[in-house]
Amino acid sequence: MSTEIFYFSGTGNSLYVARELQKLISEAELIPIAGVLKSDSIKTKANNVGIVFPCHGLTIPIPVKEFLKKVDAKSSDYFFAIATRGGTIFRGFPIIAKFLNKLGKSLNATFVINMCMNDPKLKSFTVPTNEELKNIEINVQQKLEVIKKTIIHQENYQDDISGVTFSRFGLLNYIPERLIPFMVHHVATKVKNYFHSDSKCTGCGICEEVCPSQKIIMKNNKPLWQRNVECYNCYACLNFCPKEAIQIYSKIWMKSYTPERGRYPHPYATVKDISMQKSI
Repeated sequence: MSTEIFYFSGTGNSLYVARELQKLISEAELIPIAGVLKSDSIKTKANNVGIVFPCHGLTIPIPVKEFLKKVDAKSSDYFFAIATRGGTIFRGFPIIAKFLNKLGKSLNATFVINMCMNDPKLKSFTVPTNEELKNIEINVQQKLEVIKKTIIHQENYQDDISGVTFSRFGLLNYIPERLIPFMVHHVATKVKNYFHSDSKCTGCGICEEVCPSQKIIMKNNKPLWQRNVECYNCYACLNFCPKEAIQIYSKIWMKSYTPERGRYPHPYATVKDISMQKSI
């Protein structure tokens, strides 16, 4: 039974999960979402079709939503989704299910995998130690065994999406848990000068290389975030910069929140790995 694993990854967590799952399932093909988005229509071919992606603002990333708008899944009969996250509650699976329902299909299995956070502007961000990375890898491998068995037997499975919330009072979480996904998909990509490079920038061009939406171009030996190109908010440029020269700037508070916070690219993900997502 054939399996297609479509993936999107900003700093390597979801890429690692997708690769490891491919090893566990025979005849599984790995397909980058950022690459296939260049097509007007994306036709699935396998019996089993999965999407692996990071949690962005409690929901699915922008390129995953664009992928779902284009996907033609008539020839497939079993669908699964895997979200990697830093521990927050995840609200994105109903969005995927809604797109599939329009195609007369169902989202059969959903999974969440807790991994390291890649957003250094958050107060809870810390650069993981080697011991923490080792423990996370053990947990990922254990979860992948469950995922493999579920997919092979085409079982229904709904994972626990609960996680860190804004308040221990449920009603107080209602508005922010719905406002943040809206901000991710409708506001964040419109914000200008969200990222910038500081004086540590050497003009190496790695940020341009890893940017999956091709928003970044090098101009006068410095990165330029093009205003007319959508940002995927994946933080690849931020976390793969070897000098930690790229910062997140708040126009509201008129300051950068990321200097001296450290960075997190997945230890098994290289610049080439992330860059290769743009091709198929």
